[in-house]
Amino acid sequence: MIFDDLNQSAREPAPAEHARRRRRRRRSSSSGSSSSFREAVKLAEPRQERSDGNAVAWLWVLGLLVAAALGFAWYLHQERSAPIKLSGDAPSTMIMSFIDPILAPLETGLDGCSSENLSSVEASLRTERAKANLDDQDVYAAAATMVQILGEAAADRRRHIERLLKLGSPVLGMPADPAARTDLGEAERKHLELAVGVSWQRNSVTYRNRVEELWYRLLRLEQNRFRGGSAPQSMMPNLPTSTAPNE
Repeated sequence: MIFDDLNQSAREPAPAEHARRRRRRRRSSSSGSSSSFREAVKLAEPRQERSDGNAVAWLWVLGLLVAAALGFAWYLHQERSAPIKLSGDAPSTMIMSFIDPILAPLETGLDGCSSENLSSVEASLRTERAKANLDDQDVYAAAATMVQILGEAAADRRRHIERLLKLGSPVLGMPADPAARTDLGEAERKHLELAVGVSWQRNSVTYRNRVEELWYRLLRLEQNRFRGGSAPQSMMPNLPTSTAPNE
């Protein structure tokens, strides 16, 4: 029994050795965890710096967008300020003298249908529109559209009159075409004249409808905007109202 107890105590480690082993394990564990923590901190620092840099960049972009929006709002406010009286002639007074001559029957000729004068009016409207603010540009836009339609009508009228002249038909203030056909009988000439007249009547009704719609719209837009006033109701052009006869 005595020998058994001696052998057993020899196999068991001394308490001091147990304590040393535990301290070594704790130091090893502590050093390992501290090194892992330092590595994690080192890896996290660049990520945090990149995140901070992205946040600053986004803040700059957001600030620029806000500044741009405020500037644009201020610009619109300035452009759309309270309307003021505009100097110069109202577009309706510049246009009305062309409507009757251009849409009149072909026999009245081309008096008052000068394309050069129409071009001059159109150029003047473009100049005034460029100087006007947003609230007034719609006036000149409507007037410019009217001038374009009248220009189309004047060119169409000129083509129809040329057809009449080639037939040898009389047109006010215009000499007959030297190359007018002389081989036509009176009945055939009258038939062709009537066809040209019907064609122009149909086209002029289309032009009249477009011009009339824009004319009343233009007068509404011009109301109380021009110092000289727009065309008064009593000076409204006497737009043709006849329709093309049935064939």
